[in-house]
Amino acid sequence: MSRFLASKFAKTALATTAVIGGSVVYVDYIKPPAVPELVTSYKPLRKDLPAPPKREELVSRLETTPKFDVLVIGGGAVGTGTALDAATRGLNVCLLEKTDFSSGTSSKSTKMAHGGVRYLEKAIFQLSKAQLDLVIEALNERANMLRTAPHLCSVLPIMIPVYKWWKVPYFFMGCKMYDWFAGHQNLRSSTVFSREMTAAIAPMIDDSNLKAACVYHDGTFNDARMNATLAITAVEHGATVLNYFDVVQLVKNEGKIEGVRAVDRETGKEHLIKATAVVNATGPMADKILEMDEDPQGLPPKIPQPPRMVVPSSGVHVVLPEYYCPRDMGMLDPSTSDGRVMFFLPWQGKVLAGTTDTPLKSVSENPVPSEEEIQDILNELSKYIVFPVHREDVLSAWSGIRPLVRDPSTVPKGQDPTTASTQGLVRSHLITQSETGLVTISGGKWTTYREMAEETVTTLIKKFNFDGKNLKPCQTNEIILAGGEDYSKNYSARLIHEYRIPLKLAKHLSHNYGSRSSLILELYQESDFNKLPITLAATKHFEPSEVVNSEGNNLSYQSFDEPFTIAELKYSLKYEYIRTPVDFLARRTRLAFLNAREALTAVDGVVSIMSKELGWDDATSKKMAKDAKDYIGKMGISSKEFDVADFVIQ
Repeated sequence: MSRFLASKFAKTALATTAVIGGSVVYVDYIKPPAVPELVTSYKPLRKDLPAPPKREELVSRLETTPKFDVLVIGGGAVGTGTALDAATRGLNVCLLEKTDFSSGTSSKSTKMAHGGVRYLEKAIFQLSKAQLDLVIEALNERANMLRTAPHLCSVLPIMIPVYKWWKVPYFFMGCKMYDWFAGHQNLRSSTVFSREMTAAIAPMIDDSNLKAACVYHDGTFNDARMNATLAITAVEHGATVLNYFDVVQLVKNEGKIEGVRAVDRETGKEHLIKATAVVNATGPMADKILEMDEDPQGLPPKIPQPPRMVVPSSGVHVVLPEYYCPRDMGMLDPSTSDGRVMFFLPWQGKVLAGTTDTPLKSVSENPVPSEEEIQDILNELSKYIVFPVHREDVLSAWSGIRPLVRDPSTVPKGQDPTTASTQGLVRSHLITQSETGLVTISGGKWTTYREMAEETVTTLIKKFNFDGKNLKPCQTNEIILAGGEDYSKNYSARLIHEYRIPLKLAKHLSHNYGSRSSLILELYQESDFNKLPITLAATKHFEPSEVVNSEGNNLSYQSFDEPFTIAELKYSLKYEYIRTPVDFLARRTRLAFLNAREALTAVDGVVSIMSKELGWDDATSKKMAKDAKDYIGKMGISSKEFDVADFVIQ
């Protein structure tokens, strides 16, 4: 029996039963090694990526392409979104932006991917289907942003402090309806926090009269980086995307637009660019292109005209230190003194507060926040905070133009926009086509940029003949934007393990560059010079050799508050089409928006590095430095502070 058992065990190692000599024998077995159920699905970190076409190569396409299918004017959220949508359907696309991607309103939002709880309230009390449709549309697109750009967008709980018992069920029911209209795309369930729980999570809030806090969930994102990522993704799909190209004339043939004349602002050279369809996606500047469209020669009017399509108003935001708000939860003030709502949100390690709503008579390319608007925000915040709110705590402030629009045909020429009737006012977006064929898309909000772009391209396909091209349906519902490929929420941990970098740097890179963070860290490891914070490189003016041989210099960025290194600057030069210091300091990184004083100290160092990479002469370098200091110096810094900072960093 034992010999039999040994034989069976050695040969089969299986459990079995058998009848031998009238006896029942059970043979046990030893299991073979189990295959692990948890098999890692992570791909290796991307450490090399071919650089995209250089700007010179993109410019050369303007000469070698007889006619583009689509020409988009404007490089904001909707413009770059339209370029990406059209390119991925199979159209040959050219996009021209007068300054830099997201240089206007698209970089000055409240940084929220949201449906709009205030629109839901209006929809219910005004029985407005249009408002409700806007909320549902935005909630669908919120989910889209979180899916297609997971590195740039994340879920953020937002609390509504409640100071009267009867308002607790009112606000809670509103939050639950917000959940309900989101349907299966709801992020997390709304809830109610007790006074004690609220005080534990947000110790900076004055809870002396607090009854409870209702909490709902929305998305938060980095708007300027999202905009640049859309432009880069469009280039990767074949689009010709160019910043610093100024459209100076709409070219017409027999009354129909067939292209534009545009000037390369770097070289001064003028280009004639022809296209089957031309799209005006210039946001608050839409009226400027419409005025050119009305001129028989396609030229701008000699005397500036009041806007007819855009209803301009200024929205100001300020940035404060991180202790003004919980680290992972925002706050909503539902009833400010003038009836608006105001947000106080954690963003990029700081607190974002805003926004105001001030009517304007004209649209400025770079609106500047007034001291009164900054004080309005601080006064609202002071109602909730347990300590005094100081003006000197403002790290940065900026003003953006709200993209509220109306049908221009309802507004007489020359009428003061602040006195015009609101007839024809559109809460959502508006697509129009003029007699010349110019298609204009405006209005809406950041959250709905993708749907606006989809509708625009669909309109183009219906209205224009693209030589019988076999075009694909819209692809942008599925396309993952650059940096979102192979990204996971634990990406910062992988970077720490691979590169032995501090957590703060790993989080900054992973949350802004996603799976392309490792490309920056490869540059970071090349030299001690690349590891320097841009602020230190600016004040010390170190050369690489001096950094290596200097004693007593802490080369770790941990000694500084902001995690922006020279490696990140070099990455932006190679992969992200920065052309000026402000492109890097304000838009590819958000240093100017997060801490204007620190950004001022970084200007000279950034200019020094960019001048070597881009071959600037002394005159160009000095102009770049002056323009950058002038731009950043108007971001909430008092004139006295700006003068001192400007003197110190010369």
